[in-house]
Amino acid sequence: MGIPVYAVAPTTKEILDAIWAGYRSVDNLDGFAVGFEGHLAGLGYSRQNDAPCTCPDSGWHGHMPECGWLRDWPSGGSKTGESRPVP
Repeated sequence: MGIPVYAVAPTTKEILDAIWAGYRSVDNLDGFAVGFEGHLAGLGYSRQNDAPCTCPDSGWHGHMPECGWLRDWPSGGSKTGESRPVP
């Protein structure tokens, strides 16, 4: 899958839900990334390794776990979420 021309990064609520999914995954001895990444993937996001940094501080203090997780604009023409156009 290539990088969409316009992409949506996870919202704050989606990120917090993914973090909690990561913690539950740790409790199940599966590791944080399994739950965190699985939750975002279940919402339709995919990790775009060649996408520009999507961290709030542009990676100045290191990258956040949600950096690079993007999806296409939602259908129906409504542009919701924390959008960051990809050049």
